[in-house]
Amino acid sequence: MDWLFSIIRIAGAGFPVASSLVQLQAEIDSKNLSSRVRRLEDPISGIHEDVPKVGKVIFEALSIQNELDIQLAPECYTDFARPLAMLESQGYIKGNHSTSHRYYAGITLSDPSFVMYLCALFEDQARMQQLISIVESCKPGQWLNGVSLASELFLPQPIIKSVFRIYESKGLGLLSKESGTINYLGKA
Repeated sequence: MDWLFSIIRIAGAGFPVASSLVQLQAEIDSKNLSSRVRRLEDPISGIHEDVPKVGKVIFEALSIQNELDIQLAPECYTDFARPLAMLESQGYIKGNHSTSHRYYAGITLSDPSFVMYLCALFEDQARMQQLISIVESCKPGQWLNGVSLASELFLPQPIIKSVFRIYESKGLGLLSKESGTINYLGKA
């Protein structure tokens, strides 16, 4: 099919049918370019076309279960097998598998950037901005209590923990390893 569009571009508008086909080729090229740019801007959605759909299901489970280890409805593992496998291969999630059943114990949201991707799509942006502002203004030696922040901002605790993990990974603070807490100590 590429040969056809090549010859049409050469023939140009000199032939009556060619001009409309040149316009069609330009529109196809524009859509292809848009798709490529979208994948660069949003690489997670570019993994598979159903990632935003399964992302919504995962975000709802995260919000309801208030954990990074979540269980999805059994049909989700079948309906979204491919995007889940692809997300897992990229390290965004970790499946809890057995030899007899994939995802027998659900999935773990292992990458905090994936949680932020979900928040960008589905969480209240004003609340997210408040959270980021609070963490950004955390002074060295200051502690932030994530459980309290979650309650104040009406955000699920895993979102707070994911933000703290991202800031910790950049050397800006420390996330407490104490079980049952989500505390963050500002370092810089």
